[in-house]
Amino acid sequence: MKRFLFVFVLGLLPFFLRPKKVQAPMIMQHDTTCYPCSDISILPGDVLFSPIGRKESRYVGHVGIVTENNEVVHSIPAGLARDSVELYFHKFKRVSIYSPFNPSAGEKACEHLEYLYRTNKHAKYRIMTPIGSRNNEQYCTKIIWQAYYHGAGINLGKLSQRSKAVHPERLKDRRHLRKKK
Repeated sequence: MKRFLFVFVLGLLPFFLRPKKVQAPMIMQHDTTCYPCSDISILPGDVLFSPIGRKESRYVGHVGIVTENNEVVHSIPAGLARDSVELYFHKFKRVSIYSPFNPSAGEKACEHLEYLYRTNKHAKYRIMTPIGSRNNEQYCTKIIWQAYYHGAGINLGKLSQRSKAVHPERLKDRRHLRKKK
């Protein structure tokens, strides 16, 4: 009986320890120069990290990059997505904002990001592809790394071009990015 009770409680443990799904209220943003519910300015090249988001990135984490038009480009299983900043913040429960120390680096990364978006819009989602490869396979970390590497000459995280399945956290490079929120 004790063994049965122990196995039963152990089986319920993951249910109680998993993160709760909470839908953030959708607030209409009137100031499109700042991030939702804040006074933090939106800048091209800002990198947005979400540790736990929707089901496609629920446990691993996710990352997107802000364009010059205040949109967020990120890679999802269906290809590259382009969302408004407000929609991106609505999709993810918690977002950390990192901005390049040098604003022109963010602008240059955005220029290359536009090229990547045009040429990889329907890219296959593959995390086991080398981060430096220019094939038609993408994942969220790879698109941000390539935008900064090829656009601004910055190797976020000092990664080898042969690195595969790079976690978004590896891009939080204090030499080039500062945390805004």
